[in-house]
Amino acid sequence: MSEQYLSAFAVDGDALFRTVGSGDEDFVRGALDRIGPLAAAGRLLRATDPAGVEPALRELAEGRPDPARPAGYGWLLELLLPGAGDALGAATLPGRGWHELADAFRAWDLPVLAGLWARPWPFPWPDAAAAPDADPWPFPVLAAGSELDRVRAELAGFDTGRIHGEPELLPGGDEDAAEEVEWLVGELLPDWTAGALERGRGLLLLRDGGK
Repeated sequence: MSEQYLSAFAVDGDALFRTVGSGDEDFVRGALDRIGPLAAAGRLLRATDPAGVEPALRELAEGRPDPARPAGYGWLLELLLPGAGDALGAATLPGRGWHELADAFRAWDLPVLAGLWARPWPFPWPDAAAAPDADPWPFPVLAAGSELDRVRAELAGFDTGRIHGEPELLPGGDEDAAEEVEWLVGELLPDWTAGALERGRGLLLLRDGGK
Protein backbone atom coordinates (compact mmCIF):
# COMPACT_ATOMS: atom_id res chain seq x y z
CA MET A 1 0.00 0.00 0.00
CA SER A 2 1.20 3.48 -0.79
CA GLU A 3 1.78 5.77 2.16
CA GLN A 4 2.40 9.46 2.63
CA TYR A 5 4.76 10.68 5.33
CA LEU A 6 4.15 13.98 7.08
CA SER A 7 6.71 15.70 9.32
CA ALA A 8 6.17 18.93 11.26
CA PHE A 9 8.78 21.41 12.48
CA ALA A 10 8.76 24.78 14.23
CA VAL A 11 11.22 26.83 12.20
CA ASP A 12 12.31 30.35 11.38
CA GLY A 13 12.03 30.19 7.62
CA ASP A 14 13.91 33.44 7.10
CA ALA A 15 16.86 32.11 9.09
CA LEU A 16 16.98 28.96 6.98
CA PHE A 17 16.93 31.07 3.82
CA ARG A 18 19.90 33.02 5.15
CA THR A 19 22.01 29.87 5.02
CA VAL A 20 21.86 30.08 1.21
CA GLY A 21 24.98 31.92 0.14
CA SER A 22 26.28 32.16 3.70
CA GLY A 23 29.52 30.33 2.95
CA ASP A 24 29.07 28.65 6.33
CA GLU A 25 31.12 25.47 6.53
CA ASP A 26 29.33 24.54 9.76
CA PHE A 27 26.07 24.46 7.79
CA VAL A 28 27.55 21.83 5.48
CA ARG A 29 29.38 19.77 8.11
CA GLY A 30 26.49 19.87 10.56
CA ALA A 31 24.06 18.55 7.97
CA LEU A 32 26.44 15.79 6.90
CA ASP A 33 26.96 14.77 10.52
CA ARG A 34 23.20 14.30 10.91
CA ILE A 35 22.93 11.68 8.19
CA GLY A 36 24.09 8.75 10.31
CA PRO A 37 21.94 9.36 13.42
CA LEU A 38 18.82 10.30 11.47
CA ALA A 39 19.17 7.32 9.12
CA ALA A 40 19.68 4.99 12.09
CA ALA A 41 16.50 6.39 13.66
CA GLY A 42 14.56 5.73 10.44
CA ARG A 43 13.92 9.43 9.86
CA LEU A 44 15.45 9.81 6.40
CA LEU A 45 13.85 8.78 3.12
CA ARG A 46 16.19 10.42 0.60
CA ALA A 47 19.18 12.29 2.04
CA THR A 48 21.10 9.16 3.02
CA ASP A 49 24.17 9.23 0.76
CA PRO A 50 26.88 11.71 1.83
CA ALA A 51 28.44 11.57 -1.64
CA GLY A 52 25.19 12.92 -3.12
CA VAL A 53 24.29 15.22 -0.25
CA GLU A 54 27.55 17.16 0.09
CA PRO A 55 27.62 18.69 -3.43
CA ALA A 56 24.02 19.87 -3.06
CA LEU A 57 24.74 21.38 0.35
CA ARG A 58 27.80 23.20 -0.98
CA GLU A 59 25.76 24.65 -3.84
CA LEU A 60 23.42 26.14 -1.24
CA ALA A 61 26.15 27.37 1.10
CA GLU A 62 27.96 29.00 -1.82
CA GLY A 63 24.79 30.64 -3.08
CA ARG A 64 24.66 28.88 -6.43
CA PRO A 65 21.60 26.60 -6.42
CA ASP A 66 21.19 24.99 -9.83
CA PRO A 67 17.66 25.16 -11.30
CA ALA A 68 18.52 22.15 -13.45
CA ARG A 69 19.59 19.94 -10.53
CA PRO A 70 17.61 16.66 -10.74
CA ALA A 71 15.04 16.50 -7.92
CA GLY A 72 15.95 20.03 -6.82
CA TYR A 73 16.83 20.67 -3.17
CA GLY A 74 13.65 19.92 -1.24
CA TRP A 75 14.92 16.45 -0.44
CA LEU A 76 17.60 18.06 1.73
CA LEU A 77 14.99 19.51 4.08
CA GLU A 78 14.53 16.24 5.94
CA LEU A 79 18.19 16.60 6.84
CA LEU A 80 18.26 20.36 7.41
CA LEU A 81 15.08 20.87 9.43
CA PRO A 82 16.17 18.92 12.53
CA GLY A 83 19.08 21.35 12.82
CA ALA A 84 17.12 24.47 11.91
CA GLY A 85 14.17 24.09 14.28
CA ASP A 86 12.24 21.87 16.65
CA ALA A 87 10.59 18.66 15.52
CA LEU A 88 6.90 18.76 16.46
CA GLY A 89 5.87 15.32 15.30
CA ALA A 90 5.30 13.02 12.36
CA ALA A 91 2.55 10.87 10.92
CA THR A 92 2.15 8.14 8.34
CA LEU A 93 -1.03 8.48 6.29
CA PRO A 94 -2.14 5.35 4.39
CA GLY A 95 -3.19 5.34 0.77
CA ARG A 96 -2.98 7.95 -1.95
CA GLY A 97 -4.37 11.39 -2.70
CA TRP A 98 -3.35 13.26 0.45
CA HIS A 99 -1.72 15.99 -1.62
CA GLU A 100 -5.20 16.77 -3.03
CA LEU A 101 -6.74 17.67 0.35
CA ALA A 102 -6.73 21.37 -0.52
CA ASP A 103 -10.01 20.87 -2.40
CA ALA A 104 -11.58 19.29 0.67
CA PHE A 105 -10.32 22.06 2.92
CA ARG A 106 -11.93 24.67 0.66
CA ALA A 107 -15.21 22.77 0.67
CA TRP A 108 -15.08 22.61 4.48
CA ASP A 109 -14.60 26.40 4.75
CA LEU A 110 -10.92 26.19 5.68
CA PRO A 111 -9.56 28.56 3.00
CA VAL A 112 -6.30 29.51 4.72
CA LEU A 113 -5.42 25.87 5.37
CA ALA A 114 -6.38 25.04 1.77
CA GLY A 115 -4.06 27.71 0.43
CA LEU A 116 -1.25 26.55 2.68
CA TRP A 117 -1.65 22.88 1.69
CA ALA A 118 -1.43 23.70 -2.02
CA ARG A 119 1.42 26.25 -1.91
CA PRO A 120 4.97 24.91 -1.82
CA TRP A 121 7.54 26.79 0.22
CA PRO A 122 10.12 27.72 -2.44
CA PHE A 123 13.35 27.02 -0.52
CA PRO A 124 16.09 27.63 -1.63
CA TRP A 125 14.64 30.05 -4.19
CA PRO A 126 13.78 33.58 -3.00
CA ASP A 127 10.14 33.38 -4.06
CA ALA A 128 7.71 31.03 -5.78
CA ALA A 129 8.14 32.76 -9.14
CA ALA A 130 11.85 31.93 -9.09
CA ALA A 131 11.39 28.26 -8.21
CA PRO A 132 11.95 25.95 -11.18
CA ASP A 133 9.34 23.40 -10.02
CA ALA A 134 5.83 24.52 -9.13
CA ASP A 135 4.90 21.06 -7.81
CA PRO A 136 7.97 19.70 -5.99
CA TRP A 137 8.13 16.35 -4.26
CA PRO A 138 8.74 16.16 -1.36
CA PHE A 139 6.34 19.04 -0.83
CA PRO A 140 7.19 21.60 1.90
CA VAL A 141 4.66 24.16 3.15
CA LEU A 142 5.30 26.96 5.61
CA ALA A 143 2.84 29.08 7.61
CA ALA A 144 4.16 31.88 9.80
CA GLY A 145 2.99 35.02 11.52
CA SER A 146 -0.60 36.07 10.95
CA GLU A 147 -1.22 33.21 8.51
CA LEU A 148 -0.45 30.68 11.22
CA ASP A 149 -2.82 32.52 13.58
CA ARG A 150 -5.54 32.23 10.92
CA VAL A 151 -4.88 28.52 10.47
CA ARG A 152 -5.25 28.03 14.23
CA ALA A 153 -8.56 29.92 14.23
CA GLU A 154 -9.92 27.86 11.32
CA LEU A 155 -8.98 24.58 12.96
CA ALA A 156 -10.46 25.64 16.30
CA GLY A 157 -13.81 26.36 14.69
CA PHE A 158 -14.00 23.29 12.48
CA ASP A 159 -16.63 20.59 13.02
CA THR A 160 -14.83 17.32 12.24
CA GLY A 161 -18.23 15.65 11.77
CA ARG A 162 -18.24 17.12 8.26
CA ILE A 163 -15.40 14.78 7.32
CA HIS A 164 -17.59 11.72 7.73
CA GLY A 165 -20.53 13.26 5.90
CA GLU A 166 -18.70 13.99 2.64
CA PRO A 167 -16.65 10.90 1.72
CA GLU A 168 -16.22 12.05 -1.89
CA LEU A 169 -13.87 14.75 -0.59
CA LEU A 170 -11.54 12.30 1.15
CA PRO A 171 -8.18 11.26 -0.34
CA GLY A 172 -8.90 9.02 -3.30
CA GLY A 173 -12.62 9.35 -2.56
CA ASP A 174 -12.15 6.58 0.01
CA GLU A 175 -14.46 6.78 3.01
CA ASP A 176 -12.06 4.51 4.90
CA ALA A 177 -9.71 7.52 5.08
CA ALA A 178 -12.16 9.50 7.23
CA GLU A 179 -10.57 8.55 10.55
CA GLU A 180 -7.09 9.52 9.37
CA VAL A 181 -8.37 12.84 8.00
CA GLU A 182 -10.12 13.53 11.30
CA TRP A 183 -6.89 12.70 13.14
CA LEU A 184 -4.97 15.06 10.87
CA VAL A 185 -7.40 17.98 11.05
CA GLY A 186 -8.75 17.47 14.54
CA GLU A 187 -5.56 16.57 16.42
CA LEU A 188 -2.27 16.72 14.55
CA LEU A 189 -2.56 20.08 12.82
CA PRO A 190 -3.98 21.89 15.89
CA ASP A 191 -1.21 20.44 18.08
CA TRP A 192 1.55 21.29 15.62
CA THR A 193 0.17 24.78 15.05
CA ALA A 194 0.10 25.41 18.78
CA GLY A 195 3.64 24.06 19.14
CA ALA A 196 5.00 26.43 16.51
CA LEU A 197 3.16 29.42 17.97
CA GLU A 198 4.41 28.65 21.47
CA ARG A 199 7.97 28.76 20.13
CA GLY A 200 7.39 31.99 18.22
CA ARG A 201 8.22 30.28 14.93
CA GLY A 202 6.54 29.21 11.73
CA LEU A 203 5.07 25.77 11.11
CA LEU A 204 6.75 23.82 8.33
CA LEU A 205 5.12 20.64 7.07
CA LEU A 206 7.03 18.28 4.80
CA ARG A 207 5.02 15.74 2.80
CA ASP A 208 6.79 12.81 1.15
CA GLY A 209 6.22 9.22 0.15
CA GLY A 210 3.64 8.06 -2.36
CA LYS A 211 1.26 10.59 -3.88
